[in-house]
Amino acid sequence: MHKRLISLVVLIPVIFSGLSASDSDHRFSISLAPMGILSIGGNYTDQKKLREVVNVGLGLGPSLRYKINENVYIGAGYAFNWMAVKEGYEPFVFKEKSPAFVMQSLTLSGTFYLMSGYSIEPYLSLGAGLYPWKFSGSALGGGTWSAPGNPEESFSDTSIGLNIGLGIEMFAWKHFSIMGEVKYLYLFAKNEGKFATDDFTEQDFIGINIGIIYYFGK
Repeated sequence: MHKRLISLVVLIPVIFSGLSASDSDHRFSISLAPMGILSIGGNYTDQKKLREVVNVGLGLGPSLRYKINENVYIGAGYAFNWMAVKEGYEPFVFKEKSPAFVMQSLTLSGTFYLMSGYSIEPYLSLGAGLYPWKFSGSALGGGTWSAPGNPEESFSDTSIGLNIGLGIEMFAWKHFSIMGEVKYLYLFAKNEGKFATDDFTEQDFIGINIGIIYYFGK
């Protein structure tokens, strides 16, 4: 299933590029939205929630969208998110570093506008994808922690995630709009076989995005 989702993420832009310019140029848009992300549910251990272990994090990533009709868009996106681990929860070998919970995403999504043709338009988004994540020495490297119950394995995985978002878009310039969105993510992160424990469970996150969308063509 993971391989199929990766193939879809890679192939969608290729498929779109095969459409004629006169037909498709004005249908493409690309967005870039800095994000704040917060853990709201899921256990880190049998006594601690993940939200007690990590701080509010940041993220950033682009998304390419294709217009199906005035109210429906489909898109493929990538994002990089990190949440710093609070002092006292890092393994001893990472105490002198800046440990973080790092999560990337490769997603497919649909955006459904509740109205069209207005300067301000609310929308709903639904998506799914792959989320490679890890506990590491820092946001951009520094080594990966060992799994809680199995030192031979890394405390990392690639999990399937589902997301739903509610947002609003304001058209400010000819090709640009400003968007704001609240998004909920459910991450199937539990992996008892690899981590040798069932204490680390499925995870829930809330993300808040504020960014811009650029519309190509007319």
